[in-house]
Amino acid sequence: MIHLNLRQIEYFVAAARHGGAARAAQALNVSQPSISKAIADLETLWDETLFVRLHARGLQLTAAGAARHRAAHALLVQARALEGPRPAAALAGLLRIGCLSTLAARWLPRILAHLRTTHPAIETQLHEGDTEALTRMLERGALDIALLYDLGLARAGVQLLPVADLAPYALLPWTHPLAKRSGLRLADLAGEPLVLINLPHSREYFLSLFRDAGVAPTIAYETTSLEMARSLVANGLGVSLLTTRPVHDRSHDGLRLACRRLRGLLAPQSVVLAQPGAESFRTALALPFAEAAQAVFAASQDDRPARRGAKHR
Repeated sequence: MIHLNLRQIEYFVAAARHGGAARAAQALNVSQPSISKAIADLETLWDETLFVRLHARGLQLTAAGAARHRAAHALLVQARALEGPRPAAALAGLLRIGCLSTLAARWLPRILAHLRTTHPAIETQLHEGDTEALTRMLERGALDIALLYDLGLARAGVQLLPVADLAPYALLPWTHPLAKRSGLRLADLAGEPLVLINLPHSREYFLSLFRDAGVAPTIAYETTSLEMARSLVANGLGVSLLTTRPVHDRSHDGLRLACRRLRGLLAPQSVVLAQPGAESFRTALALPFAEAAQAVFAASQDDRPARRGAKHR
């Protein structure tokens, strides 16, 4: 017998999305004890702690909770699809897709390849940009869906679907003395010249990590390009904090890089799919893209153990 129900899953996903039981209860128009009980029941069923309870700051997913959250959200997507009528024919038409520039090269081509395999009749039109520009396009119906980080996107004009949580990491030149360590604290990096990603919301996110750790960074360079940041670091011009990690730890000009985990309780960057909030702007073609994105990010988790097992990681 199945010992969980979709309502528990919905409450769990809402608590993760809103960062707390009270905010989730308000969003779903249910009582806060209902949210808390659903989380407690799932933790008992799975024998796992799903959230870290932060005093006055709500809830933050644990590593186990993040993995369960991805599976739970995918289940809700499938359940909602079952509620609708059975499609009479293959989906076809133009899907206008936006993607944050720092996510695009790493993730979007693989998602598009998956989409072409499952729905070959869907044509795609791509738009890269920063969070603010893409959000404005969504709000006025110029985009159908966008792959973004959830940084300051809580607004009526967009609807968010969580995809994955990416932990921040330190990026250093391969020969840097700190690269010999398996893990670093932000205090270890505060005295180093910092290469900072300067995109709306992303810049504030990375600086907030230093503030929360009680240290101030020394900014040497700012860039809107992920590859420029990686090349600056690889050439010994500083260190950086990033969340998007290419498969190979080399810069665009071929130099080796060291990616090191950060110690401490650090807020991840949540990758989301954003759709127009207005019902009249939405399209059924966005669902296959959302399913393809979920599948690609879920498959990427399989590569992580091997990469962590490499020297100095």
